[in-house]
Amino acid sequence: MKRLSRRGKHIDLINEERKTMAVFDYKDVGSSVSATQFKDAMAIMLYSYHNLDNGFAVGYQQHGLGTGLPATLVKALLGGTDAQGVVPGIPWNPDSEKLAREAVEKAGWTPISAEQLGYTGKVDQRGTFFGEKAGYGTAQVEILGKYAADGQLTSIGIGFRGTSGPRESLISDSIGDAISDLLAAIGPADYAKNYSANAFDMLLGKVATFASAQGLSGSDVLVSGHSLGGLAVNSLADLSGDHWAGFYRDSKYIAFASPTQSESTDNVLNIGYENDPVFRALNGSDFNLSSLGVHDAHQPSATNNIVSFNDHYASTAWNLMPFSIANISTWITHLPSGYESGMTRIFDSAFYDLTEKDSTIVVANLSSPARENTWVQDLNRNAEPHKGSTFIIGSDGNDLIQGGRGNDFLEGRDGNDTFRDSGGYNIILGGKGVNTLDLQQSLSRVDVVNDGQGALYVRDSHGGITIARDISFLITEEPAWLGLTHREVSHRVDDQGLWAGKDRSDYTHSVKAGAADSTLTAVEQGDWLLGQGGNDHLIGLHGNTVFVGGAGNDLLESAGGNNTFVFSGHFGNDTLLGYQPSDKLVFLGVDGGYNADYRAHASATGHDTVLSFGSDSVTLVGVGLASLASTDIVIA
Repeated sequence: MKRLSRRGKHIDLINEERKTMAVFDYKDVGSSVSATQFKDAMAIMLYSYHNLDNGFAVGYQQHGLGTGLPATLVKALLGGTDAQGVVPGIPWNPDSEKLAREAVEKAGWTPISAEQLGYTGKVDQRGTFFGEKAGYGTAQVEILGKYAADGQLTSIGIGFRGTSGPRESLISDSIGDAISDLLAAIGPADYAKNYSANAFDMLLGKVATFASAQGLSGSDVLVSGHSLGGLAVNSLADLSGDHWAGFYRDSKYIAFASPTQSESTDNVLNIGYENDPVFRALNGSDFNLSSLGVHDAHQPSATNNIVSFNDHYASTAWNLMPFSIANISTWITHLPSGYESGMTRIFDSAFYDLTEKDSTIVVANLSSPARENTWVQDLNRNAEPHKGSTFIIGSDGNDLIQGGRGNDFLEGRDGNDTFRDSGGYNIILGGKGVNTLDLQQSLSRVDVVNDGQGALYVRDSHGGITIARDISFLITEEPAWLGLTHREVSHRVDDQGLWAGKDRSDYTHSVKAGAADSTLTAVEQGDWLLGQGGNDHLIGLHGNTVFVGGAGNDLLESAGGNNTFVFSGHFGNDTLLGYQPSDKLVFLGVDGGYNADYRAHASATGHDTVLSFGSDSVTLVGVGLASLASTDIVIA
């Protein structure tokens, strides 16, 4: 396994500026700018709620749903010494408002006051701006600024709050917002599109004037929001060319959990969970019968296959009830805290650069009680069929993570995690802790190779290959009692072999390269040749050899047929001599791997075929493009 070097607490698959658009990339501004914009949008969105869901988030994590639901709800209402509920003024609660302010300031943002803007509309003691026009009085928005070291204003953030209100007027304000939600769905035409102008026309004009006076343009403005606030983001984007002298035309728009999607501009990135009953509930901004049930149709401006694997999603009992915006149990997926936790872990994932907008991504959001015995996996509930590779991102607790029969990327993060997979071609990153890979079959049915660099290669009887890092134990199912039953056997992973107590099982025979350029030759059929970071020459003369070139520009020379060539990460520019139709090419975790059609990566160069993945490539010498077949090439 290559390009899997540690960087802080996380693992980095790709160290270069990525050339493809990852799931949260905004337009085509580049990875570093997109990263800043995503983090800023998340920080602004969270601040707009002022930690209102703090009590529920802590209660859910401690007690979960099911039998723990009453304790979770008490925490949500009253809080405790470790969380603040929605009821204000309880003395033992921590100051969630102070924590919210500290968090947004740590992200580099400071609230801009009504006095600074010269604004005379309604503002509460926290600096939150309220809706101006009759019928929009419960709408709320935050205006924030980012400053350079010399005090110069460099950016403005606009954060629209979703359906809620301050703790002091939560019920009344929530009712007003709920009416707005209803009107957006079944009210006057263009209600959703015109929402931001009707609610904040004067304020947005003042912000534009203030920004211009500070030397800023609309391109220096980031607009974010969640739920009804996300609707406002899409509304402002739709109106930006014709209102406020076009000042907001070039602003950045990132919305979370919005029920609507902008219909007249491609400036908005709508981020949400597919199992969030609010997200994309409206088709554009129109209500239809699917709005009350499953509404997972593809939207061009939205992420389409991100799953929050929480207690509701995992529960068979809870899922007996229809998935609907009218089913209150489904709303656990809609909470801002769940978005912050899950979406941030996706962004921080070692696999992030391998994703794209329509990738299937499952993020673990189970409560502590449920996490003990629930496998995080792609259940594909209440959604259109998932396609392509699946990414599953764990929590920082002890997770149970299970891949399927397809190609999976599994990441445990912190904690003592256990992994299972049902076949295919996979990459598993255990992360910190004592991690276990449960093979669910006998050791005699698999090849296990240790590369000496922290990675295990496991090939099953069907030819599927898993590359696993940071694994301390393997669990296998071995025959017992005359072969009629099975028992689980735990094997400790060691450089010298796999230890079950005092019994050692040898790894499949392999030849490993050193740090410098190396020449490796297979001794017999079934050998593994493992290159490292140099420009290596790997020679297999007997057939049924597995070639892993590693990083560097490698020469792979094969004979005998039925060989497997494994390329992962940034594998360099390799040359392959002796490729035959019985051989298999496997590309795992490579640039552009989301497109599994080899024809998108193949080109003819004279009598050779070149398969390219970003800056990496393998040249099949003497192999014509027409002689390749999709059954012989795996891309994930």
